Amino acid sequence: MSYSITQADILSVRADVAVICIENTMAVSEDPASQSLGSAGGEALRKALRCRRFLPVGSACAVDNCDLPFKRLFAVGAPQWRNGESNELLVLRRCYESIYQLAHETDSESIVMPFLSTAYYRFPLEEAVQIAREEASRARIDTIFLAATPTLYALSQQPYRKPEIVAYVGYYRDYAVFQLDNGQYAHIDVRPELRSVSVSPYV
Repeated sequence: MSYSITQADILSVRADVAVICIENTMAVSEDPASQSLGSAGGEALRKALRCRRFLPVGSACAVDNCDLPFKRLFAVGAPQWRNGESNELLVLRRCYESIYQLAHETDSESIVMPFLSTAYYRFPLEEAVQIAREEASRARIDTIFLAATPTLYALSQQPYRKPEIVAYVGYYRDYAVFQLDNGQYAHIDVRPELRSVSVSPYV
């Protein structure tokens, strides 16, 4: 199936399923698409989310659509970017896998959702967008991604390019820090018993 990318309001998009991002407290995430769904669903949606009590990060579940203009509503616990060493990229992939698994189980043919973990979660945008596109390409369901900002939309139109090191920044604790050409930083653990490379949006 195909995927497309738009900056439209999620409530104006026609799809069988809409995805809303939630926090650990089951409160609606701050990303624009989720806030739009939260406002339209009102107290009924907040009550439906609270009834779930808890949703592990990396998981998705179906909740009452609360008269929203979609056949179904899925809630997902998207990961926040910390230091790149907490399996954030794998957890983000698991989010999409959970969403598409639910969609297949409910015979849904189309789905609309934001690029997960991009708005207020400090994820490297290139990595987050690439994971979303890869998972959507593998799924057998039409997907519409919502770009929260013009910058994210422009980036999503470009092919993925692995960032390159442009400068050595210095030594920080047990890490050698390098600046990447996308404005982010890579830190390499130089302890002899460990070898890891992680991308971090800040140091």
